[in-house]
Amino acid sequence: MQKIETTLFVAALAFAIVACSGSSARMTQNHMEASYVGKPVKDVLILAIIDDQQIRAILEKHFVDWFAVKGVDAIISADVLSMDANTKLEKEAIIEVVDKYENDSILITRLVGMSDTEVFSRGRPQFFYNYYGFYNYGTVYVTWPTVYGEKVQFSLETGLYDVKTESLIWSGESRLKNPKTTGKAIGQVVEMVMKELEKNGLLPKNP
Repeated sequence: MQKIETTLFVAALAFAIVACSGSSARMTQNHMEASYVGKPVKDVLILAIIDDQQIRAILEKHFVDWFAVKGVDAIISADVLSMDANTKLEKEAIIEVVDKYENDSILITRLVGMSDTEVFSRGRPQFFYNYYGFYNYGTVYVTWPTVYGEKVQFSLETGLYDVKTESLIWSGESRLKNPKTTGKAIGQVVEMVMKELEKNGLLPKNP
């Protein structure tokens, strides 16, 4: 992975919250557990599985900002869980954090795969019905792709899990094609996910 080398670029990244546009981003798969429909979450731990810690923190912060607008408390794992490309969190470390901050849910985003050609496809997503299984599987592929250039596509999968039962609430896959910048890609993913959560009644109606 090509690392971000200038603070100017990082600063621009941090403020790049943008709306989805055209056909460059779409939700290709989503799954909602019927028993959770219409039950808003209240306090979320955001965990992005990405090796670049700056991009990880920016992606997580975008989610926190969106949740705040919707009246939901959230914290980013970048502030409370140390993780890099060579480290896999133990389940106990995650449990310790959710107990400390009294989170009722965990939202995990991971990279699914990427391609530098027009052709990009894979089979049906594997829904993991407990959050650590999803996290553990996601650590296999953590490198954020270089997004500038032509004909690049990549996908991210996001799962929302109930802390008490450790069970799946919602899962969805976002596919991005030729995003202009990493900041725009992040904004598109977060907006698509939040719209799905709202559609399924997982966000408060009157924040």
